[in-house]
Amino acid sequence: MDFDSLGEIIATRMLHLIDEHGHKRSVSVFIGKPEPAEDATGYKCPFQVIGIGSQETQLARGSDSIQALQSAISLVGASLHRLNEELGGKLVWNCGPKGELGFN
Repeated sequence: MDFDSLGEIIATRMLHLIDEHGHKRSVSVFIGKPEPAEDATGYKCPFQVIGIGSQETQLARGSDSIQALQSAISLVGASLHRLNEELGGKLVWNCGPKGELGFN
């Protein structure tokens, strides 16, 4: 896990992957603080999902820090929903109704 590339972590979410035996494996989402992009105009917002998928830090971009943060949340949600479909719906968030991952 390369948390250095995330910078300051401003938001996290814990989900679980339930295997066929009912055992839970942690899946964590980390979102870093949006910062001005050095290589382009606008802002970048790093995010990372640990426990499934590539686990690499990714960047969302936006015209300002709020748009970059919204983009990061949207991209995390899309990634988790895709992975959950591939896993047969075995990814759960304990704070929401069944099937809801908390990213709309």
